[in-house]
Amino acid sequence: MKKIWHLSIIFSTILLFLTSCWDQELLKESKLIYGAGFDYENENEIRTTFVVRNLGVPVSQGGVYSNRVISLSGTSPRDTRIKMDRIISKQVTASKNQLILLGDEVAKQDIDHMFDILYRDPKSPLDARVAVVEGRAEDVFNLDHIGDTLITEFSTNLIKGAENKTEAPRMTVEKAFRYSHDIGQDYAFPYISYNEEVDAPEINGIALFHKSNFTGVVLPPFDATLLLLMADAKSKKASIVENIGKQHDQGFLTQTVTVNIQNTKSDIKYSFQNGNVSKAVVNLEVKGNIEEYPQDHLLKESQVEDIANELSKKLTERGNNLLAKLQEANCDFLGIGRDLNAYHHESWHPKQWDKEFTKLNIETKVKVKISETGIIK
Repeated sequence: MKKIWHLSIIFSTILLFLTSCWDQELLKESKLIYGAGFDYENENEIRTTFVVRNLGVPVSQGGVYSNRVISLSGTSPRDTRIKMDRIISKQVTASKNQLILLGDEVAKQDIDHMFDILYRDPKSPLDARVAVVEGRAEDVFNLDHIGDTLITEFSTNLIKGAENKTEAPRMTVEKAFRYSHDIGQDYAFPYISYNEEVDAPEINGIALFHKSNFTGVVLPPFDATLLLLMADAKSKKASIVENIGKQHDQGFLTQTVTVNIQNTKSDIKYSFQNGNVSKAVVNLEVKGNIEEYPQDHLLKESQVEDIANELSKKLTERGNNLLAKLQEANCDFLGIGRDLNAYHHESWHPKQWDKEFTKLNIETKVKVKISETGIIK
């Protein structure tokens, strides 16, 4: 009995020091922002498009979710947010925001001042996906839905699908802030354009950034995949489709090969002269299975080796053209500057790196290995 009494005193004392939940937002009293887009209205104003979720009757009770798209202009993102609060009947919260879209003109003019509102709000989710839109972000959100899917979910899943297929890097609000302030590392966002043929948005490559500015250079999906492989950032799946054979440029549609990539290994070797980096070589090893090769059953091992050698040659050429685009855009996506800072600090000149990167001798060497050719032999 005495022991129980002592334990009761101890637990009662501990309870006095426990904190309670002092800050709460009830869902029934809130309106949730599920997406936001930024565009320029004119030289002095921006237009922010908010996608506010109308919860209404829960889906479990037969209700249907819908969006209310609100587009407002103001002198800053916070100004437009304040204006939106005046026309929404409940408290607005961005705690569930999952998507940020940037019009391409906004993305070219230092996105940090657009994201400032996101960085300072403790309730703003830092894992929200970010993408650049060809044209205006407002136009994408005004689609409201694609088929039976609301536009925010459709666009977010579109981005996640590109990430899983190694066609776009996984970029969030938090990563954008971190890379924007890293002198030795640039980044890219998924690039969304409208496909009139299917009447829906699509991922049309990646938009290259230098610091916090869109360079205006967009890499198509195939180049985006190759770049991510060079950066050793393969996701769940990655495929390469390449034209090979002597007749591929004469209208023969079957002169292609599709390789499902299983494993990759990438590293960068540096050469130095007079204490400065003089050359960087990106060595990429790719191991994969042939998923499609219409012109032959590949019964001989020598045929497989010939395909691997031709792919190695073509991907090396494509990779060198890709590196030239990165230098032209001054986008150090591979983080060469970060490597120098970490492992060759005596050759790292942060104040001069913008000029040094564009003039650096960079090349790639791609080696392809084919391990499987299909189940029919």
